[in-house]
Amino acid sequence: MTKILILMSLLSLFGCGHSKPAGPAARLDRIHYSATHGYHAYSNIGYSAERLSDGKTRIVVEVGNDRDRVFETEGSVMDSLEAVVREYRMDRFDGHYQPKMDILDGDSWSLSLTFSDGKESSCSGYMAYPPKGGAAAIGKVEDILSRWLYVEPAEEIALTKFRYEYHDAEGDEVYSFNRSESFNAVYFRLYGQREGWNYYCGDTTVLVWMAREIQWSHLGSYTGEDLSQEDKSRPRWIMIAEYADGTRYEKIDYLDRKVEDSWRHNVPSFTEMGLRSEVQQRFSEEIHRIEALEPAEKGEHSCTTYDAAGKALRTINYDGAGDVLNGHDYRDPDLKF
Repeated sequence: MTKILILMSLLSLFGCGHSKPAGPAARLDRIHYSATHGYHAYSNIGYSAERLSDGKTRIVVEVGNDRDRVFETEGSVMDSLEAVVREYRMDRFDGHYQPKMDILDGDSWSLSLTFSDGKESSCSGYMAYPPKGGAAAIGKVEDILSRWLYVEPAEEIALTKFRYEYHDAEGDEVYSFNRSESFNAVYFRLYGQREGWNYYCGDTTVLVWMAREIQWSHLGSYTGEDLSQEDKSRPRWIMIAEYADGTRYEKIDYLDRKVEDSWRHNVPSFTEMGLRSEVQQRFSEEIHRIEALEPAEKGEHSCTTYDAAGKALRTINYDGAGDVLNGHDYRDPDLKF
């Protein structure tokens, strides 16, 4: 009994071995994180965040061969990153982490930390993370930094219009975004559906992201087919992009093209499929964002109904509360709503 009491006293004095470490004592001054995600868009991205002498945070975003993008923002960004580092004791992450079995075309990452006392730590991984919360820690760091990928520097030429269409025997899919001085219009017709919705409350980060995608995939240099000669009997995808300086791209590619022809035209099949999935994801996020808005924030919007061939039948305009304002029937123009 005496030995047990002594042991309990020692545990209460020095703490249980399962207690959470307090974290590094020094302040986090700089963090660099980079990731490679297979063949997806922005497959090679790097971020640096540094605490400046005036308390602000400098963010540097590195995307492939694109020039670095530099931002200065509030110091709370570094504070958020430091909180994650302390929570997961990321200064203790060390070495290279990899799975026991070989995996091809997987994701890799690297991380380096610099503290105010001069201490530095670094680690990396390929399809593997440090134990005890390593994946969650890396994910939180990426969540904080990746938001700067879609921030648009003032000096960048703005993409003002983007339209993506996908057509095959099973249905159609259309996404578009138009930016003007008075409104940002988002239009979408989901695959296989016959209703297309148009809202005037879009978030321009969709266009910022699409400008990066176009640049990354070199679609601007793709000659493609003549859009005016579109063969609507063939499965195809179409992309139209317009910029503030007047630059305009119109691209069309047919999905039944032979593989060797696709490579000759600089649009291999994985580029098209990758583009489609990325566009679907971004516009899906935008659609959910709009659906979550209050009626007054949604404002006026419209719905167009199409037949099986994709021909517009009628358009009905609604107010923010969803009540009908007016409409137009393309088969019976005199029809009143």
